Amino acid sequence: MSRLLTLTALAALALMPATGCKSKIGSACLKSIDCSLQGERTCDLSHRVTDEGVVEPDGEGECTIEGCSQATCPSEAKCVEVFATDFLSVACDPDTEDRNGGTNVCRPYEICLQEGLCADALTARTSCRRECSKDSNCRNGYVCREVGSGGVYAAPDPENPSVQLDFKVCMPDN
Repeated sequence: MSRLLTLTALAALALMPATGCKSKIGSACLKSIDCSLQGERTCDLSHRVTDEGVVEPDGEGECTIEGCSQATCPSEAKCVEVFATDFLSVACDPDTEDRNGGTNVCRPYEICLQEGLCADALTARTSCRRECSKDSNCRNGYVCREVGSGGVYAAPDPENPSVQLDFKVCMPDN
């Protein structure tokens, strides 16, 4: 009877959904299952870093959550909006762009970033990034960087879209 109870308990445990098996945002990974068994976290392989902090094709990516908002990132992370900086070439004035009486040089699908360049809002990507206060909070090959420049901005808070959020996140050290 004891053996039957043990087998029944083991079978019940095997059928329970896996919980708690999630890597933190920013953790090293090779595939998305390294980040979460449930699939809500993915392994971003766009910037592969070795244990020594060197960017190489054989390095590891980082765990993230794509398509986030400020309310959807776990406690160790913040939601950032990343614009493709390779194509930032048209100068604009963030103080006057899209304002009454202002000069509008950005196209209708672009926004004027704080550094004074038009960026394509349609191709911007949001993702949860590990929050930090200094470089040592980030893994090798990453630096602690303030949002608000270089194409990396705090994703707007849907509850308070006009509030400017200031924080730092771990970003690849290019």
